[in-house]
Amino acid sequence: MSPCASCGTVFAPRPSRARYCSNACRQRAYRRRSAGTSTVVAELPVHDDAFVGRERELAELLPLLREHRVVTLVGSAGVGKTRLAVELAGRARRTEVRTVELGKLSRPDQVVQAFAEAVGVYQRAGVALRTTLLAELGHRRVLLLVDNCEHLLEECCDVVDALLSRCPNVQVLATSREALQAVGEVVYPVHGMGEDAVRLFAERAGAPVDRDAVAAVCARLDGVPLAVELAAKLSGTVPPHELADRLDQRLDLLSDAGEPSRHRSLRAAVAWSHDLLTTPEQELFRRLALLPGGAGLEIAQVVHGGPVTGLLAALQAKSLVVRDDGRFRMLESVRLYAEERLREHGEYEVTAERIIAWLCEKGEPGVTSSILAPEQVKAHHQEYDNVAYAFARLVAPGDERRLMLATMLLRVCFDRGYFIEAGAVLMQVLHQSAADARYRVIALEYASLLAVQEERFDEAVKYALEAIAAAEESGGHLVMCRLYRTLAAAHDGAGDMPNTVWALRRSIEHGVRNGNEVSVAVSSQNLGWMLLVQGDVDGAGELVDGALPALRRHARPDVVSIAVHTSGCIALERGDVATAGARFAESARMSQSIPRAMLESIEGRGLVAMRSGRHEVGVRLLAACEQMRMAWVVPAEPWWRRKMTAALDDAREVLPRAAFTRALNAGRAMDVRHALETALDEEIVRDAVLSDRQRVVVELVARGLTNAQVAAKLGISHRTVESHVHNVKTALNLSSRAQLVAWARST
Repeated sequence: MSPCASCGTVFAPRPSRARYCSNACRQRAYRRRSAGTSTVVAELPVHDDAFVGRERELAELLPLLREHRVVTLVGSAGVGKTRLAVELAGRARRTEVRTVELGKLSRPDQVVQAFAEAVGVYQRAGVALRTTLLAELGHRRVLLLVDNCEHLLEECCDVVDALLSRCPNVQVLATSREALQAVGEVVYPVHGMGEDAVRLFAERAGAPVDRDAVAAVCARLDGVPLAVELAAKLSGTVPPHELADRLDQRLDLLSDAGEPSRHRSLRAAVAWSHDLLTTPEQELFRRLALLPGGAGLEIAQVVHGGPVTGLLAALQAKSLVVRDDGRFRMLESVRLYAEERLREHGEYEVTAERIIAWLCEKGEPGVTSSILAPEQVKAHHQEYDNVAYAFARLVAPGDERRLMLATMLLRVCFDRGYFIEAGAVLMQVLHQSAADARYRVIALEYASLLAVQEERFDEAVKYALEAIAAAEESGGHLVMCRLYRTLAAAHDGAGDMPNTVWALRRSIEHGVRNGNEVSVAVSSQNLGWMLLVQGDVDGAGELVDGALPALRRHARPDVVSIAVHTSGCIALERGDVATAGARFAESARMSQSIPRAMLESIEGRGLVAMRSGRHEVGVRLLAACEQMRMAWVVPAEPWWRRKMTAALDDAREVLPRAAFTRALNAGRAMDVRHALETALDEEIVRDAVLSDRQRVVVELVARGLTNAQVAAKLGISHRTVESHVHNVKTALNLSSRAQLVAWARST
């Protein structure tokens, strides 16, 4: 016996799985469903505009929907969860799809009713609606699109768990700003649209757009579809290039009275999520507003004034922060809303002061040490966006701490090659700070380094000398090792070799006096390079060999890689091709996260390849690096450039013209990753294999011909013959021409 699904009459079904007591009840139920008597939409919503992008997400979600019974799309306000879910449900191969809209509900007891109405189930006297719902769906194959669950999570999860356990052919696709925590739930995070955001903007604008300006707008909006669509609707009044400059006011600017209340504006969309937070969660939420670069646990605890681990996890679960590489970050629109709440609660100034004090504490080692530890440098890079925001927005122009923040920005700018940005920062602080300002020494140092970068070497020397004088006057002896190293770089750029060597020796003296082991090692490596360039290979080797152990123990990888490269150059000059190859490979691996820093190591492997008889590989590598140096404006040092030019000249003589041209063109077509993979090929360093041209030269030398006679006979330059003879002796580990002749006669 079971109740009729239409009238509720208890009957003995025949066949046993019949749901209605008569054909009349069956037809009545059909007419109800067809007439749409439900007060909640019971089919997929219809949109007048086109669905844009999200092809990757759809490609990933369709298999998930086939394999799992409950999939939840989770993301922040306005990120497009509902539209993506509707498109996904439309592409799913299900005979029946029903939409359960929870967004307008306010009470937990309405959840079961919403599910029931969506599938055409009605209350029967004396029978709980939940029981009727489960009985109705027990034999139906249906996909339920459950939309906007975040404010009724517990009740929604309870219904979904019951459906999945009692109704084997029911599947749930949910959208929420927080996971349901249902049994067997697969959570799929939905993010901004990336490049597809520009397509979305253009489609919604309905008119041709300036794609560069639109791309800038979409990037500022984090690719959030709601924000992009609202901006597109506004583009008829405010052109995109003007809109990009006004997005700090986006919460007021981007709105549409024709949208549902929660999506009427960015402010309303974020407020919906904010209002669901507990009081402690709201407190942390607004206090993170002044950290556009994201927050680690340490700074989050500082701004909040107490433990934050559980609160951060809750904010992440509710899609109000995202976790990226161990840091918690807000989308910009969410952050601006949080900043409004921060001001509203009168906490702006105290939060700003906490952030400034903490950042300056992180920057202090740059004032009191000649070299930063790797973890200190990493912290500066992680906090770069926060420092830039504090420098521009939080610190008053007359506050000396603004100069400290500037030095932190400059350090990262130089590491990343942001020289234009570095110049802009220096313009703002260098001539506005008092002559005795505590942090002015570091600003002068970076002014010198920037002048070197821009080849203003006289100015570079002047700024470096000013920095040294200021440090001496203020008692800043701990940074003198570094400042003299900066002065050496200025003299080196001006081509003043004696003063360069003098400044480096002074740097080492100060470093030894102050016990700055790592800084001394850096200056020793730099001096070693200068001695190598001057031809003092043994002196260079002694300095670099002495510096490497300390650098390997304490310095950052990019600093160590420079010394390892210098060691490779010394080995190459000594004719130790195997050691040189190993050093260049090690240096390349250590610097591979900074493509510009890899160039010299890749070039070193190219020279090793040529010394090992693999001239075509060497030409490819040198040509690839030459092309990248031109594109990135990274000129080679003169001594190193001469080495590469000579190697290419030798290869041009050794290789047939077609082979040389082919290798040259292949190298120019390489990108940096391809060049690195080629350079790290173990076959580059192998037992010496003489090229055909080298063998001919050796045979003529063995007959007693002089270099000039060999050159005349082969129609090549005298210098090229000398180079061939030198390379062959190096490859075969021979020290004299007589040994070369003996080797030739024995083979």
